[in-house]
Amino acid sequence: MNPTQPTTPHPSSEPGTRPARRLFICGTDTDVGKTFVACAMAKHYRHSGMQVGVYKPVASDCHAETEESGAEIIAADAMNLWNAAGNPRTLAEVCPQRFRAPLAPTRAAAAEGKTVNADQLHRAAEPWLSGFDVTIIEGAGGLLSPLADGILNLDLAKQLAPIQLVIVTANRLGVIHQTLATCAAAIHGGMKPAGIVLCDTSEILDASANENAAEISRYTPIPILGRVGFGSSAVPWADRLLD
Repeated sequence: MNPTQPTTPHPSSEPGTRPARRLFICGTDTDVGKTFVACAMAKHYRHSGMQVGVYKPVASDCHAETEESGAEIIAADAMNLWNAAGNPRTLAEVCPQRFRAPLAPTRAAAAEGKTVNADQLHRAAEPWLSGFDVTIIEGAGGLLSPLADGILNLDLAKQLAPIQLVIVTANRLGVIHQTLATCAAAIHGGMKPAGIVLCDTSEILDASANENAAEISRYTPIPILGRVGFGSSAVPWADRLLD
């Protein structure tokens, strides 16, 4: 399958159909399991019979699948999301802005003499916001990481309202501060998170792993939706977001 070519559309993905429920998946940092959790959620909803849309507004650290000159670069996170959702629309539409350097998107774009198109971050989401039962939008980096000049993940999430913000955090020592700080930043910025997901990012866990959820709950009213074990794709709690 050529990922840049349109696939056969799902019956519910035709223009003019119902709006999708929107979920913005954001991390407390990079490498906290955000894409893994987002993919698990996409698979869960798809296997429940739902039509799932996925959108990654911008990505860096992208690579070509072949060594041919001029080969299109692919965002690995976007490819994983697209496959998890059952290949809706096209891979190019999942992540329309892609850059090579393993840097924050604004700096990765600058390394190529380009800029991230701030208007396109929102505009390119439009095809995903109707015709699906649920659309999962995955941010880049942490909640306050910049996506374009003057645009943070939090800003884009607010632009895409109505939407539910899900905070993914790595279940390891230090998670309490990172999670509370991220939730406080979201609330201060005018967006109360729908819930928190702890992700075991390693098979070997530190001593805090089984205590972190309870400790976080002591200091924030934001609910702990669930914990995703290392290598596990079970996310039964995801249904609560669509109640």
